[in-house]
Amino acid sequence: MAPELERAVKRYKQWFGSYKKSGELVKVQVWLTVSNGSIEFLTSADSYKVTRIRRNPRVICYIGNKEGPSVPGTAEVVMGDAILRVYRAYWKTHPLVMAIIGLTIKRRIRTHRQVLIRVGPDDPNPFVGVTEPAVFESN
Repeated sequence: MAPELERAVKRYKQWFGSYKKSGELVKVQVWLTVSNGSIEFLTSADSYKVTRIRRNPRVICYIGNKEGPSVPGTAEVVMGDAILRVYRAYWKTHPLVMAIIGLTIKRRIRTHRQVLIRVGPDDPNPFVGVTEPAVFESN
């Protein structure tokens, strides 16, 4: 992984870009984790991000900040155990904020109102073999 991208990933945030019907790119700041080469984050099941991905799965992730290194790819909406894995990673990367909002997210997970967005970067995938945070898989 390029040093600039590696530094950006360590910030554990990104500007996630998805497309409106009109073709306009909409960037929204979200946290991120990387698991087995895919970018992942949690969001509300009824969010505009989910609506736009279901219409057009092509996305661009700007890693670290709004103008950070861009990683184009294809997004999918995921349910299941992976959501809890990312939830635990959020506790490791953003413990203070999670102390405030963690219970709300956990409740949304239990009621199936929280989903995981997984982005498979285009080839060549800069995250091949990467799982970040490094302690991500320890639970």
